[in-house]
Amino acid sequence: MKSKKVLGVALILTTASILIFLGSKWIHFRLTHAVTNAVFVESETFTKVAYRRVGGRIVELFKEEGDRVSKGEPLAKVEDRDIRLRLEELRENMKSVLSEIEALEVKRRTIVEEVERRERVINQKLRELIARIEGLDIRINQLRKDMDRFTRLFEKGVVPLRRFEEIRTELLSLEKEREALTRSLESLRAEREVIRVKFRGAEEIKRRVSALRYKLRALRKKERDLENMLEETVLRSPVDGYVVKRYVSLGEVVRPGQFVYAVYDPKDLYILVLLEETKLKGVKKGNRVLIKIDAFPDVEFEGVVKEVGRAVASKFALIPRDVTAGEFTKVVQRVPVKVEITKGPKEILRVGMGGSVAIERR
Repeated sequence: MKSKKVLGVALILTTASILIFLGSKWIHFRLTHAVTNAVFVESETFTKVAYRRVGGRIVELFKEEGDRVSKGEPLAKVEDRDIRLRLEELRENMKSVLSEIEALEVKRRTIVEEVERRERVINQKLRELIARIEGLDIRINQLRKDMDRFTRLFEKGVVPLRRFEEIRTELLSLEKEREALTRSLESLRAEREVIRVKFRGAEEIKRRVSALRYKLRALRKKERDLENMLEETVLRSPVDGYVVKRYVSLGEVVRPGQFVYAVYDPKDLYILVLLEETKLKGVKKGNRVLIKIDAFPDVEFEGVVKEVGRAVASKFALIPRDVTAGEFTKVVQRVPVKVEITKGPKEILRVGMGGSVAIERR
């Protein structure tokens, strides 16, 4: 009987010792770790994909939820008939403008070549006429001097009338020839001015061509924009990863900015911890973190604190609390803590999964 009592006491003492040991270990763990179950799996690259500029009826959906995608791989396609028609019409307009430019360039070159050729001929004739007139002027001046001298000699009876008449006839003939050459010179100069007016017409054509080239550059810019829009009718994945959500159905009409898919890269998963402000003491960047995910209770994950938020999560709520009146229910606020996963199979995790963490305090 006595031995049974001793055994019972020993058993109680042993049990009490174990409980005290476990309790002290639990208390020590709680004192040295910040523990919370406000934990969510998030992704840096979680992206809701939408058309940026185009919209229309969905004619193809290339991926379903859970499918793996590569960066740049097609996700969806909207009807592109209107954009193609606009592009074809624009290109026809560009061809018309280009044809007009080519025709004007040919016309301008023809005018310029003709003007330059005619001006060269006229200038050559002008130089020849001026040279002949200058030669005549020298001869006329000489004959006028001879005429004066022979007039005096004729009046004295030194020279016969015949010789006097010959000089006067030659002078009159040369003066008439000079008048004819002067009229020809003026006519050529007038013709040259007409030619130069034609050249100004060529300059006007040049200005028209410049304006058309400016218009063509604007059309080419619009063409590139339409080509980009045509390319954008195929919605592509911005990251390597998985499709987590499809927001639309085949045949549905979407507008620019409307979400079509949500994708994420599993390599960029992290743990978002909403830690109670009362447990924030000692939690700093670089602290080791023990992670448990509810969906995989037997799988061990570890991480390190990457970032401790500088504002509580409630400040970013859709309807933040108004505390200016002083009438509010005091609740423990939560500070977002970002944890990088350093150990464990991240590929099995899914965005939005919950769990719990224990963050070592320093």
